Amino acid sequence: MIRSYTSSNQKSKLWVEILITLFGIAGVLLFLAYYETAFPDASVDVTLSRGQAEQIAARQLQDLGYMLEGYEFALSFSSDNQSAYYLQRTLGVEEYNKRLATEHWPIYFWSARWFKPLQKEEFRVYLAPSGDFLGIHHIIPEDRPGAQISQMDAQALAESFLSQRMGWEPDLWERVEASSQTQPGGRVDHTFVWKSNDFSAGGGELRHSITIQGDQVGHAGHYIKVPEAFTRQYASERNVAGFINNIAYLVVVLGSMMVALVAIGLSRPEPSRAVIPALLVAGVSLAAYLNSIPLYKSSYSTTEAYSLFWVNHMIGIVFAVLFSVIQAFLLLMGAQSLSRFVWPLQDRILARGQDRWLDFSRSAWRGLMLGGVQLAYVALFYTFTANLLGWWSPATSEYSDIFATPFPFFYAFNAGLSASIIEELSIRFLGLGFLLWLFGGKHRWLAVLVPALFWAFAHTGYVTSPIYARGVELTVVGLFLSYIFLRFDLLTTIMSHFTYNMMVTGIALLRSSEEYYRISGWVVIFALILPILPGIVVLFRRRLRIEPPFVEHLVISLFEASDLRQLSRMPIKADWQILSRQSNRTILCLHAGQDIVGFVIGYLDMTTGYIDGIYVAPRWRRQYWGTRLLDAIEEEFKTCGASEVRVLVRPDEHRARSFLHNQFWRTGVHVLTRVEKEQSFKASMSNLLSELKKEKPGDYELELPRNLT
Repeated sequence: MIRSYTSSNQKSKLWVEILITLFGIAGVLLFLAYYETAFPDASVDVTLSRGQAEQIAARQLQDLGYMLEGYEFALSFSSDNQSAYYLQRTLGVEEYNKRLATEHWPIYFWSARWFKPLQKEEFRVYLAPSGDFLGIHHIIPEDRPGAQISQMDAQALAESFLSQRMGWEPDLWERVEASSQTQPGGRVDHTFVWKSNDFSAGGGELRHSITIQGDQVGHAGHYIKVPEAFTRQYASERNVAGFINNIAYLVVVLGSMMVALVAIGLSRPEPSRAVIPALLVAGVSLAAYLNSIPLYKSSYSTTEAYSLFWVNHMIGIVFAVLFSVIQAFLLLMGAQSLSRFVWPLQDRILARGQDRWLDFSRSAWRGLMLGGVQLAYVALFYTFTANLLGWWSPATSEYSDIFATPFPFFYAFNAGLSASIIEELSIRFLGLGFLLWLFGGKHRWLAVLVPALFWAFAHTGYVTSPIYARGVELTVVGLFLSYIFLRFDLLTTIMSHFTYNMMVTGIALLRSSEEYYRISGWVVIFALILPILPGIVVLFRRRLRIEPPFVEHLVISLFEASDLRQLSRMPIKADWQILSRQSNRTILCLHAGQDIVGFVIGYLDMTTGYIDGIYVAPRWRRQYWGTRLLDAIEEEFKTCGASEVRVLVRPDEHRARSFLHNQFWRTGVHVLTRVEKEQSFKASMSNLLSELKKEKPGDYELELPRNLT
C-alpha cells in the first residue's frame, strides 16, 4: 500500500492574484477620489493635539479670572450628531463637506472639563478642531448668591462677551429669545439667544446662546438648531432601526454561539489552537480600554463617590475583556469543530503545512487588496444611491474621541481586529458553514444569503436614510465576503474586513494637520502591512538556504526492512525488530523524501484491529498527518477482514484521548482500577496533581509506541 499526499495547500493561479492586486489598487484610488463625495465630515481637519487643546482651554478660563488649582481635568472630542445628520440630509454629503470647510460650523468640538469630586461647581470650555473658542459652561449651585442686574445690562454684557471672545458682529444676528429667572439664592440669571441672518440650510438655524449668572457669564454656546419635525422623525426612525438591529444582532450572537457549542460538543477540538488568536483579541481590546481611561472622567457625575466611579469602570473593563476573550475562544473552537463536518482535512481558518507562513502572508495580501475593493464599493454605492435614489450615507469617518486618547491608533486596532475576527467567525464560518452542514451541501445559495442578510441588518443601528440602506449595502458586502471565504479562506475575509475598518479610522488621522495624528495614521497603515512580513522573511530565508528544503509530497507506505534504522531513532522507543516480525502486526510509515517523519502501528486479533501507537514528528504536526495515518491503518485493517477497529489508551494519556476525540473516536469501554479508600489530604492532592500533570516532551521508554499525536 502506497499513498501519496501533497504537503502544501492548494494555491490560486498567479493571474488571479495579479487581478486581485490590480482591483485592490484601483479600489483605493477610487475611494480617495470619491471620499469627499461619499463620506460625511471628510473636510474636518483636527489641528490640535490633546496637550494643545488643554492649554488653550485653560488659558480661556484664566483670562476670565478663574483659578483651576485643585481641579480634576478631562478632555474629550465630540460632535453634534443630530445637527450633522440634518445638514447632510438637507444639503447632500458633498455640499455639506464644502460648506463645513468654508463656514466652520460648530459640528465638531473639543470639550475640556475641570471639576472637583462631590462638588457641583465645574467648568467646561468648548473649542473648534482648529482651536477657536466655541463656548463655556460654568455650573454653579442655584442657591449661590449673585447680582441682580437688569435684563438690558445683562444683554450688553452678553454682547460684549460675544464680540470680544467669538468675533460676533451684531448686524449679522437677530435676537430670538430673552428670559430672566430669579434663583433660590436671590441671584437673577438672564438668558439670550441670537440666530444668524447669514445662514441658510433648510429650516436649520445657526445660533448663539448666552446666560449671565448675576453679573458673570455662566454659559456661552454656538450651535445649529434643528427643526423639531426632523428631530421627531429622526427619533421615530431610530426606534425602528434599533429594533431591527437588536433582533438581527441577537440572532447573530446567540446563533453563532449555539452552533459553536454544539460543534465543540460533537468534535471536542484541541483548545491550544484557539488560545493565541483569542488572547490577541483580548490584548488589543484591553489596550483600547486602557487607552480610553482618560476619557472616563468626562462622564463622571459629581454626585458619585470618585473612588467608586473608578472601581465600577475597572470592573467593567475586566468583564468586557473577559467577554471578548471567551467569545473569541469559543467561536474559534467552534469553527475548528465545524470544519471537521463541513470541510474535513481542509485549512479553512489559518494555513497549515510547510508553507503556512507564505500562505498566511499571501492571504493577508489578498485580503488587503480586497479591502481596497470594499472601500471603493462603499464610496461608489453611496455616491450613486444618493444621486439616483436620494439615499443618505451613514459611512461617516471616525472623527470622535479617538483624537482625545493618548494613542489614537489603538482605537483603530480594536475596531478593526475585534470586529473582523468575531464577525467573520460568526457569519462567514459558523453561520455559512452550519447551513451547508444542515442542508447537506444543497441549497448553497441559501446558506450564503441568510447569514449575509442577518449580518447586514445587524448594522441597522448606523444612521441612514432610508433605514434599510445600510442593510442593502452590507448584504452585497456579505455575499462578496462569503464568496471570498469559499474561494480562498477565512483569513482572507478577516483581512479584508480588517482593512476596511482600519482605513475608515486611519484616513481621519492621516488627513489631520497635526503631526502626532498623522504618525498615528501611519501606524495604522504599518499594522495593515505587518501580516505580509512573515512570508517575506520565509522567502529570504529560503534564498539564503537557512530553512530546510521544501518537500512537495509525503507518502504513507507499509514498513520495509530499510525503515528499521530510522524508526529506531524515533523519540518513542520500542523493540522494532520484534514488532516488525509479528505476522499479525501492521506498521505504516510516513515518508517526507528520504526521511520517516511519522508512523502508525497496530495488530489484528481475529476480526478486530487494535491501534497501539501513532506518532508524527513536531515539524509535521497540526497538518492532518496524524489523521491520515489513522485513516490509512483503519482502511488497511478492514482490507484484511477486520469488522471493528479499536484504540486502547490509558486514563493518563490525555493528549492521546484529545487527539482521538478530535477524530470522532469515542470511549467504548472503561477499565477501572481500585485505589485505597482512606488517604491523607496530602496523598489525595498528590494523586489529583498527578492526573492533571501534563506530559513532558522528550524520549521515553514504553513497551509499545503509545504516543498518539
